[in-house]
Parts: sequence; structure tokens; C-alpha cells
Amino acid sequence: MRMLSKCTMVIFVLSVFSLLVLAACSSGDSDAGSEAEATAVPSAAQPKVNRLIMAVVPLSGVETNELRHSSSPTVWPYRSVYDYPIALDINTGQLMPGLAESWSVDPDGKSLRVKLRKGVEFHGGYGEFTAKDLVAMWKDISKEDSRHGQSGWWASTMEDVEVINDHEVVYHPVGTAYLVESISEIQGGMEVRSSAQVEAKGGNPETLEWAHAGTGPYQFKSREPGTKIVLERAPGKHWSGVVPDFPEFEYRFMPEVSTRLASLLTGEVHMAHLPDDLLTQALSEGMETRVGIFPGVRLFGWMYCCYLNEKKNPDSGYKFPDSPLMNVKVREALNKAINRDEMNKALFNGKGLTMYLNHFNSSRPGWEESWVKRFPAAYGYDPVAAKALLAEAGYGPNNPLTTTIPLLNVTGISGGKDLAETVTGYLEAIGVDVNLEGVDAAAFRAATRAGTVSNTIRMFGTGSSLWTGVGILNSSHTRGFTGVNVLEAERHLLTLVATVDEAKRDAIWRDIGEAMFTNYGSIHLFWLPAEATVDPEIVGDWAFPGAITGTWTHVHNIKAAR
Repeated sequence: MRMLSKCTMVIFVLSVFSLLVLAACSSGDSDAGSEAEATAVPSAAQPKVNRLIMAVVPLSGVETNELRHSSSPTVWPYRSVYDYPIALDINTGQLMPGLAESWSVDPDGKSLRVKLRKGVEFHGGYGEFTAKDLVAMWKDISKEDSRHGQSGWWASTMEDVEVINDHEVVYHPVGTAYLVESISEIQGGMEVRSSAQVEAKGGNPETLEWAHAGTGPYQFKSREPGTKIVLERAPGKHWSGVVPDFPEFEYRFMPEVSTRLASLLTGEVHMAHLPDDLLTQALSEGMETRVGIFPGVRLFGWMYCCYLNEKKNPDSGYKFPDSPLMNVKVREALNKAINRDEMNKALFNGKGLTMYLNHFNSSRPGWEESWVKRFPAAYGYDPVAAKALLAEAGYGPNNPLTTTIPLLNVTGISGGKDLAETVTGYLEAIGVDVNLEGVDAAAFRAATRAGTVSNTIRMFGTGSSLWTGVGILNSSHTRGFTGVNVLEAERHLLTLVATVDEAKRDAIWRDIGEAMFTNYGSIHLFWLPAEATVDPEIVGDWAFPGAITGTWTHVHNIKAAR
């Protein structure tokens, strides 16, 4: 079996409550260490460097500043540039007022009335945020050529966004089950940007030379493809009162973990994402860690195979009925092939918590405690049983099961490709013939969206919410083709989108989870904490949740060392 050096998976999942709980309530570059201030705004502290630099894994997917193409795996570096209508309380995980001061369901039981904060100005002098910006955002993400993961939902679900006045809108969807979450900070897509800027420039940014104007504590400064993204402190006072300590912040993309460590120890960067083996060395050299607030990070094997012929139609049959991954016994065998205890110790230094069911945990709707008790028999490591299941499915030494695992980076994970090699080793040990294939990330993404990938298992990490996890990664409810579409779960989802009663929704979620548990919708691996390694001479505290489908967010909260 192939093994590898230890690495740290650092993406975590935030818990988000259901809909009705929430009713009211640029210029050139500069070097690190430069004494020139990015703006005239006084810093809350006197940092030792002008630009704080964090070394991270490169983005996975096509690089663009056009937000309608920027799903959560690629938009997270801009989380401090854009505000959302509904914000996230990073101390509790609950949604709270953001640029929307309040929201409520109208008497019709499905329309959502949103009242907006007044006096919020866009970066770059593009005027005040108003209702027309929300309408423009909805229309933009709904365009047929949008590559955003939520584009299909917005295009098919939203009938209209009605402007009542400059600071009040009413969303008129087909159903409301996902609407509050979809305009919140937990979900990428509704990054508030200036429609006036787009009109002035004649369209969205087609190059990386500029970006949409936002309203966040930081604003866009510059971007070099595959190398770095630089933010600078926005002029004026943010509506929340937040003033970043550091005038500038840079995400520096470094694929090699050894390079990230060396850069941290020499002072070239001040923060880094490191695997456990290199983390130990960094700590011995005086570095420290900063950990996300919440526990719960998920990593899993995403199986591309089992798509419906017609989206949202469980009676239409499957697109690839002959794919070996269509067989539930095969999917069960793949799960039983993984020695999670061994992998946890070797790769994650024992930090991993068992993922009993992908997308679900005890803090989310629909949780079923019996999954914990049933997990060892259903999913536990048992290579003998795994081989027997493959034999029952018609596979053996003379007719081995074949599948593909792509060698792709996993956003927020050090050594994502090494992880793919480890899983390959476990599968080969039960007789699976694995094609471990180097692929271009953009080409792979295009193929999955086109629905041409029929027998592939991708190692994947995400901080997505329950609805996003099920609705996008294991359902036909999007434009692209995703993971295992379980027919029973699909039927329950159709009921869920038309249900607003919280108790009824919880029961439906439980039914969806049960269908996915018994049908092995993915290869379940781990939930893990998010850890960043920092130079304590430069970096003080950092309050960040751990992931909002992107892990390294809320960089405006990083405090300078005192």
C-alpha cells in the first residue's frame, strides 16, 4: 500500500440553522515591510510589517475576478472584500444581520422581505449600496454561461426580486427552503458588489487587472495568476466598525509545503498552512498555531458516476447505468477498504473525528444518533468483507474493478495529491485497479459540469453547509453533474424545497440522511480542525471560524502582535 508523509486537512464545516429561525433580527504593488501606508485610515495597532503575508495552497479551478464564475472554492480569498446581505456570527455559527438589517417571510408563506442597511458605500467611490445591486447580482449569477455552483439554483428557483424602494426588496422564489442561507455569508454567490461599477466599466472584469467593488474592511489591490492576491485596507470606516490592523494582506500561493515552511522560518511570509510533520519543526523554531473557533472539518471521496438523466426528475433514470460505481455494493466495498484509524494517525496526527455521514453532523438539522452505532458495521474497515462485496458485484482477480482517482490539489489541504495516493493504496489492497491520473483542474471541472465523467473518485474538501453539501455534491439540483444521486433522497429534496415548517424540514432532512447512509453516497473520511502556523513576533490573535467554504477567511480580524 502506498503511504506518505503526514499532512493536515484544514477545512471545517459551520453549522447553520434553518430558514425561519432568522426572521428579524487600484494601485500598484508594494513589498512586505514597506513603511508606506495603504490608506490614510489609522491602524488599530502598530504592526511590524505593512503587508501581512500568508502562504497557502494554490486555488483549485479557473482564476477569475468575475464573481458569477467564482464559486466557494475560488472566491474565499475575497471574503474580507465583500459583505453579504446576511452575515455570520463567527462565535456562535448562527446567521445575523449584515447588509440586511432584517428579513421575514411574507404572509404568502414563501416570499422573503429583506430590509437593507442605509449609508453603506462601495469601494472606489461607486456610491451607496441599494436594492438595485441585489437585483443585478441575482441576474448576473443566473446567466446561462455562469460557472458558479449556485447559478442553476438561482436561475430555476427565483421568479423575481421585487424592488420596494432603495432599501427594501422582496424575493419571490418557487420555494424558500434555501433562500436565507443562499444570500448569507455561509454560501458563496451573493458577495455584494457595485452594479454602478459594472455599468461604468461596460461589464464584469474579464481580466485580473480589476475586481468588483465591495463594501468590506479590505479592498482589492492586485492579483498575479497562480502567485498571489493582495488586499489593502479600505478607506473610511467599515459599517461594522472593523479596522484591519494590517494595511495590506497577501495570500501567497505555494504548492510545495517545504517552500511554505522555509518561507515562514526566513520571514519571507508571516503565516503558513503546514502539514503536521512540518508543523512540528516550525513549532520547535518558535512558531505558533492559530486554530479556527469551531470543530468540524470534512474530507471525503467524491464519486462521479450516478447522475439523473433529467435534473430534478428521479423517475428519469441514470445517465451512466453501466458505471461500476452505480452498484451500491461497490460503493460499500470502497468504504470498507479504508483503514480510517491508521490514516488518521499517519496523516492527521490523530486529530480526525469520524465522519459518520457526509454533510450531516449532530449540530445540523436531521441528525440521527443511530448512524453512530451503525457506522462500524456499515462503514468500518474490513478488507475481507470489501473483497466479498466486490465478488458479489461481479469483480475479482480475473475481472478487477477499475476506476480513476485524479491527482488534484484539495483546497485548504496540504498534500491533497498525497492523500489521493493513500486512498489508492487502500483500494488496490482489495483488488481495485486504480488509474491514478494527473489532470488539469480546469479541464476536469469542465468535464464534470458537462456530465462526461462516469467512473471517478476525487478526494475533496469543503466547508459547505448541509443544503449545499447535499444539494450540490450529491444531487441533481444544479446545472453541473455531481456525485451519487440517491433516488429516494432526490424525492425527499423535492419535498424539502417546498416546505417552510421547521419541524417538518428536520424530519425530511433525516429521511434524506437515512437514504444517503444506506446507499453510500460518498467515501466518508474525517472532520478536522483548521490550524494556521504563524510567526508570533508579527501575528497576535486571529478570530476565524475555520471555514466558510474556504477556511482562511476573516483575515481582517488578524491582530498585530503586541
